[in-house]
Amino acid sequence: MSKSSRYEWRDQQAALQDQMKGFLANPSNEQLEAVVAEMRAYASAAQSGAIEIPQRWTSYS
Repeated sequence: MSKSSRYEWRDQQAALQDQMKGFLANPSNEQLEAVVAEMRAYASAAQSGAIEIPQRWTSYS
């Protein structure tokens, strides 16, 4: 996995996590729709090959 692919994947993950945090802080239909839209964008990017999902990674959190 190239460095740029890793950054693209990380950015996509960060956007999804931000939407999830927004929904958890303020659970409304609008926030839910935003989370679902972000999940669909992530899945679409992964299916089309626009982002590469690493097979393994190490989490330090």
